[in-house]
Amino acid sequence: MASEQDDFGLTSYQAITTHLSQWGDASPAPPPSTSRKSARSSLSSSGTPFHDAYETAVDMDMMQSPETPARPVRGLGYDVDMEEDEETDRVSDKNKGGVETPMPVRYERALEESAHNDDDVQQQQQQQREPVFVDGVDPYQPYRDAFLSYLQNRQRISNLSSAEEESSSGLMRIDDGNQPITTEDSAALEDADMKFLDALSSICFSRSAELSTADCREGNLWDLMSSLRSRGLSSLFYGVNDESLPELTLNADPKEMLDASPAQVVNACLGNTQDKPASLPIERLNAALEWIQSCHHRKWQTMMSRDYVTSNDPLLPPPRRRTMWPSTLEAMKKNGSNTTTQNFYPDAPLLARSNSPTSSAVLPLDPSDESDDARLLRACFILIQAGRHEQAIQLTKDCGQPWRSIAWLGCEPLDEYGNGNPTRRLWKRTARKVLRQMMQTVHCGEGVSSRLQSAQAYECAILAILSEDVESASRNPAFCSWEDGVHAILSAERGLVEENVLLAHDDARADAVGEGCFPYAGMEGGNDVSLGGYDGDLGAALQKLNVWSVDKVREGSGDAFRNGMQAFLIGREALKEYIEEIASMALDLNEDDHPEILRFAVHLVLYVDTVLPEFAFQLRIPENRANVADSLREALLLKYANYLSSMRELWSYVPLYTSLMSDEHILATFSDFLLHVHNDQERQMLLGQARDFFHSGFDRCVLRIVVREMIQSDKETWLRGIGEDASPPGIAPADARMMRSVLWLCYYEEHHPDALVCANMLLRRFMIEAESDNYHTKKYLRASKYFVSQILPRDLVQSAGVQSEQMGETIAGYLSLQTMQNLQAEFLSIKHFLQAHTHYVNFLDVISKTSPCHQTESKTVKGASSYETEIAQKMERNAFRQKKTGLCKIVIEYATKASDALVTVLTVGGGWLVDQTLNGEDETDVSEEARSRADDLDQIRSVFVPMAIFMLHEVLNKTAMWMEQVVHDTVDQFGDASPDMLFTLFSTFDDSEEVTARMLKTSPAAPAYWHKKAVSMASIVANDDHELHEAVGDKDIQKLLGLVADSQVKYIECSDADALFDL
Repeated sequence: MASEQDDFGLTSYQAITTHLSQWGDASPAPPPSTSRKSARSSLSSSGTPFHDAYETAVDMDMMQSPETPARPVRGLGYDVDMEEDEETDRVSDKNKGGVETPMPVRYERALEESAHNDDDVQQQQQQQREPVFVDGVDPYQPYRDAFLSYLQNRQRISNLSSAEEESSSGLMRIDDGNQPITTEDSAALEDADMKFLDALSSICFSRSAELSTADCREGNLWDLMSSLRSRGLSSLFYGVNDESLPELTLNADPKEMLDASPAQVVNACLGNTQDKPASLPIERLNAALEWIQSCHHRKWQTMMSRDYVTSNDPLLPPPRRRTMWPSTLEAMKKNGSNTTTQNFYPDAPLLARSNSPTSSAVLPLDPSDESDDARLLRACFILIQAGRHEQAIQLTKDCGQPWRSIAWLGCEPLDEYGNGNPTRRLWKRTARKVLRQMMQTVHCGEGVSSRLQSAQAYECAILAILSEDVESASRNPAFCSWEDGVHAILSAERGLVEENVLLAHDDARADAVGEGCFPYAGMEGGNDVSLGGYDGDLGAALQKLNVWSVDKVREGSGDAFRNGMQAFLIGREALKEYIEEIASMALDLNEDDHPEILRFAVHLVLYVDTVLPEFAFQLRIPENRANVADSLREALLLKYANYLSSMRELWSYVPLYTSLMSDEHILATFSDFLLHVHNDQERQMLLGQARDFFHSGFDRCVLRIVVREMIQSDKETWLRGIGEDASPPGIAPADARMMRSVLWLCYYEEHHPDALVCANMLLRRFMIEAESDNYHTKKYLRASKYFVSQILPRDLVQSAGVQSEQMGETIAGYLSLQTMQNLQAEFLSIKHFLQAHTHYVNFLDVISKTSPCHQTESKTVKGASSYETEIAQKMERNAFRQKKTGLCKIVIEYATKASDALVTVLTVGGGWLVDQTLNGEDETDVSEEARSRADDLDQIRSVFVPMAIFMLHEVLNKTAMWMEQVVHDTVDQFGDASPDMLFTLFSTFDDSEEVTARMLKTSPAAPAYWHKKAVSMASIVANDDHELHEAVGDKDIQKLLGLVADSQVKYIECSDADALFDL
């Protein structure tokens, strides 16, 4: 940490950022990320201003800032009108030439997900792994958004191309891998690719606080891919299809440009022209050099963003020390030294480190001055690595040491305006000699600190880059990272290519001496000597990294992301091997180990599969995954979807990546995932995405699997899931989960036919599992009743029928009209029974609490006259009868509801729950589910038909007996007056105007009325139209006949007034 005396405070930092604003953004504001686009547009020029890579992200519609409000998702309470898009056909996996990543059907309509509900995780019995988000930032959403936007952009291009194809038969669709595409489409696709790759690199850099993090290295890899992609797919995937590699060729012959300046020759031979681009090796070399320069520019920006308060390694000396060796001069003044130019001059520090005989006379620098020199030269070194030569030179001037940059001005070729070095070749030759002498004083481990090397090391490093001396660079500790070594190699390779061009040009000038052309200074005697180089073969050039003397440079090649950079630079088989290796590594990782590797591998392979499917088809699948996936893309998607599914915070990303799988794996993976989603808002969000990303109607296929598996699940293994609500009172938790599972099919009306199928399936299970011993209690079939009344939409039956007619045979697994009618009849039949049972238990409750007998209150007063007594008795009888009427009214109401409901169940046309599906059909063509349904219905009928019969008889018989008790109670208390009272009572419930004996059979208040109904049950059961006899066993028939016989006897007795009143 710098001391306060050196003014390493915040004030100084603010001063330096202001002072240096002319050649670099030193603001510590958002983490920098410079892409290929912000590097120099031409390697022959320097000083082009850099831009923050966030400008790239702003220009494209890939990224969405956290402040941008998310668009509402269908089914979450928003009123959103979503238009249907045309279905996009997938490319069959059997197509020749590979499998192209399928584009989900409606990417341009895909919405951002809503935030998940904050459920109380402590109450959950089933825990999930929690994701590790640095600073609470979700690192997966930016990748998902960028990839989704990329697919949307490609889909738009495909749609536009298709529209143009319809109007002009000369245009080909871009998604047809076997046919050419237009130039406009090619440019649009390249732009979409660039935006995607730039977005991914920006995502990584925005999360990277330190240059050494994996995020930064991953960002560098995406940025390299973007840089290479800007030169075409053949540049990015160099030689991967085993085609013959292009040779380095020139766009012009330097021997025919005798009068041109060296700079003009270089630009004409190696640059792009209007008619012809540069050869592919040159293009790739330029792209690679621009990329590595942008890497170092980001390094510069990161180091500039470190303030002087918290940094142990500030980039520059503090402002007040930016002069030439202030501490040494101050010490000389205090000591009164008589220093001359013989022992103190600009090269004195270098001489002091040498073994020269005069080195003892040189005054050594103060340690603080040595540190300041090292910081200044390190900053200049980084700027030169970033391609910012003019800024490096300006920095030495701003720091009071302009003499240092004099030796750096000779590397530019002479142009037609007289700028540049006419003796450039001589300057480089001399610079190499000086460099090798200086390198004798540079040794590893002699730096100022572990992070800061000596000033001489950085000065030598600068000369090594400018003179293209890779051998000296490989021994210099200032090249302390893999990126440093790559820059030195690529910069030298580009310089040597230029030198070979200029040598050919100078040879031609030497041969044309008679025409007044002379070689440039420094070329004498060297024209016949080859400068070496690899003619743009980056693979051969990068082999020098393996013998680099600095350990950190060699060790850097072992990093997964740096291996990727090297593989893309080399191309050919190395690229194929790397993709297979990183994919295999990702597939073998445990779910908690390095998830960034899995995330990177997935997006890399998806991109490769999208832009170059024939190459992706060649990628080898690991042997341990070959049995579960038929492509590397599929294996990675399965792994990634499983990882995202394991953390609730990442559930919203599962539909997109699942949609890229084969149909078989979509069904298996997504349905298995949805089995664990119980929160209603999350369900609607995920289903909305599935409808956006999957084939039209494919969400229905998934839900059919999900709901059936949940309905058929084992209750014994139930554990409460994340986000699952508590079960309603009186409902078993496992039953509540099964009931809520049907809601998957209730969010959209087009799913209602399947909802009806699954609702019937669940109701059949509830009825089969119900314990028939307690059918007389309210607990019986409580889950079924709650499911029908509280869970299912009220208009489900009607809506299912309408939707079935509208869809017709266009939907896989479509339900015919007959099948739908049968399903509707099944649901209504079960619903009628549930309603009948509710009326039945209500009747039992009422009749058990309503006594038919009550004591009359005497209104006769002792000593009253006969007239007064008669009036009092009449009032007593009226009060008694009125109370009986009220009690009878209650019992009759509940008995009528129960009996009518049960009769409705027993008299259903065609029979209650009689399966009509199999009638008249060949059983060999019937599905297993249909057979299982038929078996369930038979089993239910065998239990519930007899139950309904005896429930009905119980209601009728108990009502009749209750009415008999009313009669007996009246007779007991009023004797001879009771018949008139009872007939008056009967007439209250009879439509007849006259009080006659007929009321004994027709009035609901008469016992015979109910006995007659009980007797009529025999005809109901015997009616073939009701098909009840098939569901009633012999024992039940015998029991019923006995009950009916008893009711017949009682009916006869109660039909006779004398017998009824027993007078």
